[in-house]
Amino acid sequence: MKYFNSILFALIIVLSSCTAPSGDIVILHWNDFHSQNLPWTPTAYNDEGHTVGGYALFDAYLDSLENEYPTALRVHAGDDFQGSPVCAVTKGVSQIKILNLVEPDFFTIGNHEFDYSWRHVDSLRRHLADFGMYAANLVDTRNGESALPQYKVFRIRRYPVVLIGLTHPRLDFLTMPENLEGVKVDDPVSSAKNLIRQLKKRGLHTFIVVSHIGIEGDRELAEAVPEIDLIIGGHSHTYMREPEQVNGVWIVQADDQGRYVGLTRFHAEKGEITSLEMDYVETVAGKLKPSKDVEALISAYEEELAEQMDETIGELKIPWVRRSGESNIGNWIADAYREASGADIAIMNNGGIRKNLEAGPVTVRDIWEIAPFGNRLVTFEWTGEELLEALNNMAVKRRHLQFSGIRLVLEDGGGLVGAAVDGDPVDPGSTYTIATNDYSASQAPNYFDMPVPDYKDTGWLDREVMIRAVRENPDINTEVEGRIIYQ
Repeated sequence: MKYFNSILFALIIVLSSCTAPSGDIVILHWNDFHSQNLPWTPTAYNDEGHTVGGYALFDAYLDSLENEYPTALRVHAGDDFQGSPVCAVTKGVSQIKILNLVEPDFFTIGNHEFDYSWRHVDSLRRHLADFGMYAANLVDTRNGESALPQYKVFRIRRYPVVLIGLTHPRLDFLTMPENLEGVKVDDPVSSAKNLIRQLKKRGLHTFIVVSHIGIEGDRELAEAVPEIDLIIGGHSHTYMREPEQVNGVWIVQADDQGRYVGLTRFHAEKGEITSLEMDYVETVAGKLKPSKDVEALISAYEEELAEQMDETIGELKIPWVRRSGESNIGNWIADAYREASGADIAIMNNGGIRKNLEAGPVTVRDIWEIAPFGNRLVTFEWTGEELLEALNNMAVKRRHLQFSGIRLVLEDGGGLVGAAVDGDPVDPGSTYTIATNDYSASQAPNYFDMPVPDYKDTGWLDREVMIRAVRENPDINTEVEGRIIYQ
């Protein structure tokens, strides 16, 4: 019976291809929403200061566009988790319940969906989610089989289109190692090639990859697998002024945090995309009424946390702005780490600083949104010799971190020129205590090309340290002060 069903399915595909050799396809896509459930005001390219997004309004825009394009697919390229207190407190349950109302047709799992562990998100997928999660290159380590569905076939006016999910190949770097227990990630190129080869044998010819590997990864994928027709990307939060074509493969992405709905329209003819257009629809507040069901759910979550999160605890005199080199917000966080731990040096990873903050009142919510991961503050020791080697490796690898208690001189495009702790050159024979978060400590081989010794947990979450630092010194006037100098 199973063999007969396979033959019947293949026959249906072939007949569909014969009777519907072309199709006009519309994809409504978004990525890296990062639980931006509430409306927000972008600081970039927003001279008039309008408010955008929030999931209730975003869903209303999707509904409006579907009225215009009734056969459109709703496609999410990953990272809906992480970014808001509600998501952190509920460990992603809030986002699953919201997405159940938004109803994506296809969701590629992103790296931040693993932040509460694979076991957790897999349980949510199985028992709570009403939508499918996909990744063709995520493998169950127990049996070597795919841990998630790899693809889904959609028939739009009888024209068959295959959507394939691919998640980031460096999950081992992008989340805590223990979060990946039970799964491993295969190379996206070989995964795509092998799957497309199998699907072609079944008479399928139009392939859309929904990826969470970043724009550079998408370009490499397009170069290696020209059989792909379109890549809908995520992870790099890329705003694309126009669709890009690499090796005959179209690439699109829709910025982040729900500011825009990506609207990609294309015509497919006998398995080839013959024309394609991509537009951004900005989700400006006031033009549409937010979806009532989504709005009610978000309001219920926010009301539970409002009293705690909306408490004002300080005043920021100068905006906190993230950057790859030394930043004033990075300095402040590293200082808070060092003060709380009593360490000689403190290190903060740039990727753990999740938002800028305008001058003005600082609330508990702001700190949760700056540091949503709930990482733990830890300490370890390096000799001066080890410290200098690690910093030189960091500079050569062009890894960007934030520091307190140490000043670095780096060769632009090269290695370490010099380092001083409290004004004194690092002594190779001395021992230095270093504070950081447990994520950075676990990823030391990626940052420094060397591991750290067993680190000690201080008992503090990073955001607890930051909230206490604001309360103790509420007038904040942090500046860039030359802790990292390039020559």
